[in-house]
Amino acid sequence: MADHSQPVLNFRQRAYSFLYSLGLYLLAIVQLPKWLYYRIVKGKYRDSWRQKWGRNWPMMRPTKIRPIWVHAVSMGETLAVIPLLRKIHTQRPDLPILFTTTTETGLKQARRSAPFVTEFAYLPFDFSWVIGPVVRQVNPSLILLTESDFWFHFLSSGKRCGASVVLVNGKISERSAKRFGCFKGFASLLFAQFDQLCVQNEVYKKRFMDIGVPSEKIVVTGNLKFDGEAPRFDQERLDTWRAELGIGKGDPVVVVGSSHAPEEKQLLEQMERVWQKIPNMHLILVPRHPERFEEVAQLLKGQNRSYMRYSERQERAGMSPSIVLMDQMGLLRQCYQVATVAIVAGSYVEHVGGHNVLEPAAFGVPTIFGPYMHSQKEMLDLMLGADAALQLPMEQVGEEVLHLLQNDGARKALGERGLHLLQSLHGSTDRTLVALSRITTI
Repeated sequence: MADHSQPVLNFRQRAYSFLYSLGLYLLAIVQLPKWLYYRIVKGKYRDSWRQKWGRNWPMMRPTKIRPIWVHAVSMGETLAVIPLLRKIHTQRPDLPILFTTTTETGLKQARRSAPFVTEFAYLPFDFSWVIGPVVRQVNPSLILLTESDFWFHFLSSGKRCGASVVLVNGKISERSAKRFGCFKGFASLLFAQFDQLCVQNEVYKKRFMDIGVPSEKIVVTGNLKFDGEAPRFDQERLDTWRAELGIGKGDPVVVVGSSHAPEEKQLLEQMERVWQKIPNMHLILVPRHPERFEEVAQLLKGQNRSYMRYSERQERAGMSPSIVLMDQMGLLRQCYQVATVAIVAGSYVEHVGGHNVLEPAAFGVPTIFGPYMHSQKEMLDLMLGADAALQLPMEQVGEEVLHLLQNDGARKALGERGLHLLQSLHGSTDRTLVALSRITTI
């Protein structure tokens, strides 16, 4: 039986823990009105609220084998880490796995993508009195964090239970590195909890080293998102999917993925010039967040084009809408499979800074994105360096979409370059497994 007694913290550790907790309380007070608004008015957090306070948590059954705890923030991180978990499960089918996320969309995606996982839950808030008892109950042997979600009490509670702590697919933005640099004492204490950091590239390795992480703890393993599986429909399933969306055989399709306000409005205006030349073109809108489905539906009601909500497809069977609003999560990759051209949104909104532009490339779909890609700098450099995508201002999108739809050669060449780039980047999952094997037995 694991020893859950906690060692006595020295004065410096207690001081940092107190200041960190104080900061969390102040942040919670500031965020409380926003949380209540989204909870009451928008209906958000209804599924996650109690678990985030450590309530209604799944009870991990006591076994001789201590579980591993995998945490991914949201849908993108979840999709990236699933292939790694699948390989771990293949090697150790007896190993219990707890999967947590921060967002409801992330947890839904995890349930769909990883049925082999033992339990799913939402990560509790990082107050020591909330997260500590949960970690002790789970008693993990290994904690795997994805990308850049660093929670001091979560990690320190895990270490006190004797767990190894590893960052996979790790990254740190320039802004975050500067912030940690201003608090090097706390950063040193935080990252001392990690046994290993598997990071995406040399740039991130240097940033972690600059804030005091020893180089021997850091391994460059590549980006797990490049290994994300992209299962393809066979022709029969593809035809069925197109029919379900009301898309005629041979009709061109433009998919707008992961959109934010006001991108839908702007892109609808751009697509009007395409419809003038190609009236049978279909536009599939896939908003990033489910709480915006109704907002986008209201926008579409004011358009002169026929539209259909995906959730209403059965009542509208036989309809061939110009616009389909995907008001169900987890179907973006399916939509890319019917795309003639893809526009990855979130890249026309500065505060977002872009999304995964490699997803449509996995299906050989020519890809367009906007000027704001600072959140996806590595993907931006790769795609543009390989001439595998087009980065365009909003006012040029309609013209370029029309050009690609009317020029088969240019469209196919762009899509093929993206597909070849993605195929050349595979291997991060296996490199991460090798790195894990050096510190723990899986």
